[in-house]
Amino acid sequence: MNVQNDADRLVDDYLRRLTEEAEPLPEARRTDLIAEVTAHIAEARAEGAVTEPEIRDMLARLGTPEEIVLAATDGLVLVDEPRLRRRDATALLLLALGGLVFLFGWVIGVVLLWTSDRWTRNEKCLGTLIWPFGYAFIGFLLEHFIPNDMPSWLAWTGWTIIFVTQTATISMLFRNAQPRRGRAAS
Repeated sequence: MNVQNDADRLVDDYLRRLTEEAEPLPEARRTDLIAEVTAHIAEARAEGAVTEPEIRDMLARLGTPEEIVLAATDGLVLVDEPRLRRRDATALLLLALGGLVFLFGWVIGVVLLWTSDRWTRNEKCLGTLIWPFGYAFIGFLLEHFIPNDMPSWLAWTGWTIIFVTQTATISMLFRNAQPRRGRAAS
């Protein structure tokens, strides 16, 4: 049973590396390539390659994931995806300023954030929860719920902390936006 698990881990690791290497390929070609290699591995295993050395030998005959993707890109012009699509920029804008449209704008920003593949789950949680409702909602709270006798330096300190934290979060999300990052991390 342990031999089978080791062989399965080798195959899983190989297919994970192949998937990562194939990211620049067009989606249809990437899907076909991974399906072809997966089918070839399944066929070899059905024909008797079950032990770890047999699996290693079979994978070595296939070639490295880098070699397979390099062969698959022959004649293709790879197009880089934009770092930040319009919908992702809209998500960041609505997270920060969505409070101006009360809760509605922020909710749309959160939906766009969570449906994007540009950020990891942790980054999405941070973007959603660090200061819900954006700058406008926090400003509303500070304006209407701070006691009148509060020292102005304390109010300004609160505003500064909120502004810096919110700006740092949005900046981090902007900086970390990478194509298909969220899909690989989930």
